[in-house]
Amino acid sequence: MKFCKCTVVCFLLTVCLNFMAKAQYDITLEIKNCTSDTILMGYYRFGGTYAADTAVNNKGKFVFKNKKKTLEDGIYFFTDNQGHFCEFLMMKDRNLKFKTDNDNWTLNLEVKGSKDEELYVDFITKSENFGKQYKQILNGRESVGKQEYENEMKILVQKNDSLKEDFIQKHPNHLLSKILLAAKPVEPPDFPMVFTPEGKADSNAWRMQGFYWYKQHYFDNVDLSCDALLNTNKQIFIDNYNYYWETVMKYEKADSILYYADYWISKTGNGKMFNFFVKDISTRYLQSPIMGHDKVYVGMMDRYLKTGKYTDLVPSDIENNIHRADIWRNLLIGKQIPDLACPDSTSESAWHHLDELKTKYKFLVFWSATCGHCTTEIPKLFEFYKQYKKTYDFDVFAVHTEGEISEMKDFIDKHGINWINVNGLIANYDWREYFNIEKTPVIYILNSNDEILAKNIPVDNLKQIMDVLEKGGFDL
Repeated sequence: MKFCKCTVVCFLLTVCLNFMAKAQYDITLEIKNCTSDTILMGYYRFGGTYAADTAVNNKGKFVFKNKKKTLEDGIYFFTDNQGHFCEFLMMKDRNLKFKTDNDNWTLNLEVKGSKDEELYVDFITKSENFGKQYKQILNGRESVGKQEYENEMKILVQKNDSLKEDFIQKHPNHLLSKILLAAKPVEPPDFPMVFTPEGKADSNAWRMQGFYWYKQHYFDNVDLSCDALLNTNKQIFIDNYNYYWETVMKYEKADSILYYADYWISKTGNGKMFNFFVKDISTRYLQSPIMGHDKVYVGMMDRYLKTGKYTDLVPSDIENNIHRADIWRNLLIGKQIPDLACPDSTSESAWHHLDELKTKYKFLVFWSATCGHCTTEIPKLFEFYKQYKKTYDFDVFAVHTEGEISEMKDFIDKHGINWINVNGLIANYDWREYFNIEKTPVIYILNSNDEILAKNIPVDNLKQIMDVLEKGGFDL
């Protein structure tokens, strides 16, 4: 049989049109004895819940269908305004047919159209039955002895654990297996006791073994290349993820945080999980209140934005983040700042240099007489100055950042502030850009070589900070 070119073109066009007309998803939920007018189909994203689609009741059948909208893999759910609820998995198949009964949507759930979904529904039905048995045992605990109650609970937990382990072993690549594993905490090995050279048990060193192992293996049960885990309820991944950075790594050094950030990111592949890790860690340490952790943000920008590995931002946002990191790089703990020179608060002809200060420590302070917070903090700082100036061998170089000169002079005179006060509206370089001054007051503690020892410190914490510096400084 021969085909002319026109016939071939028409055939290809028909195939394309049929493909375009096919729905991105076509999901039907049929509920026996349903009393709901409308049902919502929702999904999880970064631990939050969102609406994906709604469908109206058509003789107990609800059809969710869309030709343009795509649905990512993950956990989805059906719910109504009467308290009914059940979950299902979105995996390879987008054409699914569910049936259930209004009495219990989860326990009576059935599905057609996907072998993967059938496996999930079978598992979740068995798990729901364990849930019913758990409630029955719990409600009947007063009518049985303590030992019998504990034995029944132990057996039920073992059955439920066996159900999970059996599913994981039989279907290791199933999304449910990845979910079950992700929700399972890692179990550290038994470490031998550590002893001092004198032969005494060193319990602190023994505990640190466990901690080092824990932070190195925390995500071992999580398939970090599985983007669908981002689309699960928060107890499965997001809560555990947040716990790692907010608790396990909270007081770690910046270099250690960067090391583990790189380590875990290397396991994510190049998909949405990669973008999530890079964006979240960068944002987390952009906003971190812990001194020294700004180095993590700078490192993340250098590793992933400057190199072009992370592109999930508009170009202007990428440029702004890189620019901010370049500014912050000069302000990291240990960095030496350039000598700052400004005219004295009383005369534009008399200039002061930061290098004039010959004390062990220098306080570089940015403030304004029109700043409400400054009007309470600067007098407190002056009291600290008068009380501890000789104790800690420090002096203050105070830069007035904005407002009328007369307001600055009035404030200084009112409080009798006699450290070096300068008018920052005139300077030998753009300190506002260099120090990224967006609010006041800002306090930097420098050593005699103008190297940053501490920064962004509340006045109430100054004595504690100075005591640490006197003992050797911060191990950041």
